[in-house]
Amino acid sequence: MPAFSIERAAAAERPLLFRLMQLYFFDATRWSGEDILEDGLYDCDENGLQSYFDAQGRDAAYILRVDGKPAGFALVEWIPFDGGHIREFADLFVLPKYRRLGLAEAATRRIVLGTDGPWLVSVFRQDEGALRYWQNAFSRLPFRSVRPGPQDDVFHLFIVNDTPAA
Repeated sequence: MPAFSIERAAAAERPLLFRLMQLYFFDATRWSGEDILEDGLYDCDENGLQSYFDAQGRDAAYILRVDGKPAGFALVEWIPFDGGHIREFADLFVLPKYRRLGLAEAATRRIVLGTDGPWLVSVFRQDEGALRYWQNAFSRLPFRSVRPGPQDDVFHLFIVNDTPAA
């Protein structure tokens, strides 16, 4: 069985996160229709990732590894929501080679289920694979609660764990 590692990304891993995000954008072209830019990259600025590495910030990037090798990433953002703020599980990407091993579930357990408080889970409406993953996760994993979030034209939004622990 492969060994998983889900660790908060260090500042020195910003170039790795950027490259993984390029693969994420490429993978998403199946449903997003996004075009590559003239410089050969997708519309993601490496400097725009800085908030995930600020010591005082609440945004976080996690590098997912299988047997020590980079295998994906997860992004968490602290966003305004319903008159306050909420943690958003904004992006989860696993390289195709490492899919169906349980890495996405391990990341969900470590990042979302390993913390207290509510979360917003955002899934692109056109990403049917991600929606299937989350619907399955909501039925199998020990979330305290799962409810639909506000309607949005771009995302399926779910609010999880917004009830106190028993």
